[in-house]
Amino acid sequence: MSDKNTTKKRRRRKNPLFILVMGTALMLAGSWSYQLLKIDQSTEIRKAQLEKQKDEIVAKNEQLRQEIEKLNTPTYIEQLAREKLGLVRKGEILVAPKEPQKTN
Repeated sequence: MSDKNTTKKRRRRKNPLFILVMGTALMLAGSWSYQLLKIDQSTEIRKAQLEKQKDEIVAKNEQLRQEIEKLNTPTYIEQLAREKLGLVRKGEILVAPKEPQKTN
C-alpha cells in the first residue's frame, strides 16, 4: 500500500499569501488595462476631431488661395473698383439711382 501512496501525486496546498498576492495583481492588471483602453479611446476620438479640423483648414486655405489668384487678375480688380468705389472708365458716365427723399 505504501507503493500506491508514493506513486500518487501529492496535492500541494496553496499558500494563502500567494493567492492574495496573485488576486491583487490580477485586479491591478485589469484596472490598468481598463484605464489604458479608456485612454486609447479618448485618443482616437481626439485624433478624429483633429483630422476633421485639419481638413476644414486645408479646404479654407485652398479657398483663400483661389481668392488671392482671382484678386490678382485685372478684370476682377476693375470689377471691384466699379462695384465698391463707383469708378468709371474715361468717357463713361456713372448713372446712379436717385435716393428717395425723406418727408417730415
